[in-house]
Amino acid sequence: MIRRARLSDFESIEEIGRMTWGGRDYLPSVFHEWLEDGDFFVLEVDGIAVATAKLTLLPCGVGWMEGLRVHPSHRGRGYASKLHDFLISYGEELHRIGKISSLMYATDSRNEASIHLGLKSGFRVVKRFYHLFREAGGYAEVREAEPLLPDLDLIPVSWRFIRRCEESLEWLRGRVRAFRMNEGGFFVPREANIFTPSDYSRTEDLLEGMGSVAAGLGRRLGIMIPEDLPDLVGRLRGRGFSQREGDGPDVLVFELKL
Repeated sequence: MIRRARLSDFESIEEIGRMTWGGRDYLPSVFHEWLEDGDFFVLEVDGIAVATAKLTLLPCGVGWMEGLRVHPSHRGRGYASKLHDFLISYGEELHRIGKISSLMYATDSRNEASIHLGLKSGFRVVKRFYHLFREAGGYAEVREAEPLLPDLDLIPVSWRFIRRCEESLEWLRGRVRAFRMNEGGFFVPREANIFTPSDYSRTEDLLEGMGSVAAGLGRRLGIMIPEDLPDLVGRLRGRGFSQREGDGPDVLVFELKL
């Protein structure tokens, strides 16, 4: 049975998080926020939540699909596919009442199951990113400020990617901490470690500032680089950045027009 998540599901979902991505999954840390936001669903077996999925409304009429997880003991039974299809059906309902115009999600390029689910249900890859990271550190004078939107069609906000439109800037306020240094700026989502420069052509000029903020927050410095900036990726590798595996774009953004 698929139903909305309840407060009483926390222990079950916390266990799913402990057994996903080596115990580093973010699911338990966002449980209460997602519960309050709504459209947070679980698949229940024998009274226990064994799988999760979330649909989040983003700017520009996007329904963002995230948090698709299945407890390891219940994998291989089609539960991920059921939740994926459920979110599509739910998204189509939201489309009919004018709330969204497309569904989107992002996944790691190594996640073959997630990629297969998307392609078989009509999604297409609309953008690829490099997810780079290095240890935090550096010193630069920065000041908190209003966020600035990069000149990108898809803007990384950690593992969510928002389209650029009138409501995007307002959506960012309250969800990120933004900083300025010299003539540039960057932001980082609260409770995350992926930084987004306001101008990717100045990324290298902002590294000291981003590294300083990351160190102050006790986090690693991560950054998403669009696939059409391979030269920047090469220069960042020369400054200590790396990827988990391989050297190509490792984050895929999928979209299904409704």
